[in-house]
Amino acid sequence: PDLTVVIPEAGGQTCGEIRQSTAGHVNGDGTCNAIQSVERQCCPGPADLCVFCKGGIPDLTVVIPEAGGQTCGEIRQSTAGHVNGDGTCNAIQSVERQCCPGPADLCVFCKGGIPDLTVVI
Repeated sequence: PDLTVVIPEAGGQTCGEIRQSTAGHVNGDGTCNAIQSVERQCCPGPADLCVFCKGGIPDLTVVIPEAGGQTCGEIRQSTAGHVNGDGTCNAIQSVERQCCPGPADLCVFCKGGIPDLTVVI
């Protein structure tokens, strides 16, 4: 784990500071439970890591105004230390489509077809 990652939900403590605070506590006590509640952010499993553009980013230099002018490459780097579902990861993923658009989501009108093309609206 990266002991320098700062966890806002833990009062801005780093993972290293949180780990040190476990001394003298046992599983199940209130303090231990509070400490363990941020454990995923300090030592996430591989499936928990914040994912941004899983299929790759076509152009790392694209600037995203909604992300404070950061490039797609900078945004991808900012996922470090975050897990899927946390507030920061959700914010990062909110601009994902601009950096790595999926297949075109074409506009569909009358998916099943128009039965009478002579109708005037």
